[in-house]
Order: sequence, then structure tokens, then C-alpha cells
Amino acid sequence: MDINKYSKTELSKIIKLMKKYRTLKKNIWRKSYEVIHAELTQEQRLSVEYFPEVQKNDILVLVKDLYKDVFWIETSEDKIIWKENPNLRWWLRLFFWDELMDVSFESVENKIRKI
Repeated sequence: MDINKYSKTELSKIIKLMKKYRTLKKNIWRKSYEVIHAELTQEQRLSVEYFPEVQKNDILVLVKDLYKDVFWIETSEDKIIWKENPNLRWWLRLFFWDELMDVSFESVENKIRKI
């Protein structure tokens, strides 16, 4: 790599990014690469966990609306990672990176138990 072909501002951005990566690597280890990669590519990580008996086609519109209302993200079906979760008590969970929105009866049950 020839450093001379980069400007001072580009090199300072690279140094900041490498420092951030080093800090992330110390704190969160495995996900540090994912975080830096997403920052560089502007990629969003969206995933949905759903109960196996629920059909993806039935909840697709709801998932899109929830991502739009809660996380302010317009998305399509091909950008979402779909995972079946038999331990989930009906319905689904939406993830945007490490943020979670639980739309399941399990979450309602846990809230009621606290009362």
C-alpha cells in the first residue's frame, strides 16, 4: 500500500477508523468486524425471529410496517434475515443490529408476571 497517494484527510479518517476498530475489538470482539463493515458500506442488519407455525407471507406486511414505525427503516423482504424460533411463544421478534422489538405473547406474559 502506497501511503503517498492518499491525502492527509483520508489518512486521518483511516486512522480514526482503525482506532475505533481496535476499541471495538477489545470490547465486543467478534462483532467488531460487522460494525466496521456496516459503517463502511452503510449496510443495515435486519433479522426477524418467528414461531414456525406462522407463515412469513402472513407477517411480511406487519414486519415492514413495524420496521418503518419503530426503527424508521424502509425495507424489503430480501434484506431481512428470517429465522424460525420454536422457543418463541407465538408471533415474532424484530432485530435491527442489537436493538430488539419483542412482539410475542412471551413478552406480554413476562410483563404480566411483574404485576
